[in-house]
Amino acid sequence: MGPRGTRASRATPAPPCHPSRRPRSPCVSDPSEVGIDIIETARIRHVLERHPRRFLDRVYTEWEQMYCRSNILHLSGRWAAKEAVSKVLGLGVRGVGWREIEIRRTRAGQPTVTLHGRAEARRQVLGLRTPLSVSISHIRDLAVAVAVGLR
Repeated sequence: MGPRGTRASRATPAPPCHPSRRPRSPCVSDPSEVGIDIIETARIRHVLERHPRRFLDRVYTEWEQMYCRSNILHLSGRWAAKEAVSKVLGLGVRGVGWREIEIRRTRAGQPTVTLHGRAEARRQVLGLRTPLSVSISHIRDLAVAVAVGLR
C-alpha cells in the first residue's frame, strides 16, 4: 500500500540507489575498488610450523609481528587483509611485497591499512583516497577480510 492507503503504482520509478540501476548511478558518485579474501587458518599454521622466522619476516612487518605474537587467528586475518588490499590495487600480490601492505589497528581496535613503496605508488596511480578501508573477521578455522578503496 502506498501513502494514505492508496495502492502504489507499478510504474513508480526505482530510487536512485536501487540495485538494478547502472553502477554509475547518482548514488555512486565516486567509483570504488573492492577486494575480498578468505583463508583457512590451518594453511598459515602449517607454513608457520615449517618456516617460522622466514615466513614471519617475509610477510609481516615488525609491528604486525609484535601485535600478532604468532597468534594464528591474527596472522591469518592479516594475511587475508593483505590479499584483499592487493586485489583493491589490482595486482594480487604480484608487483608489491607483502610488507608493503601493513595492517595496523587503531586504539579502538579497528584495522587500518598503511601502504609503503610500490603499494603506495599503485594507490596513487589508481587515484584511490587514503586510507583504504579494511574489515577482518576470524573464527577457529577461517579468516576473512574485505578491503575498499574509494576514488
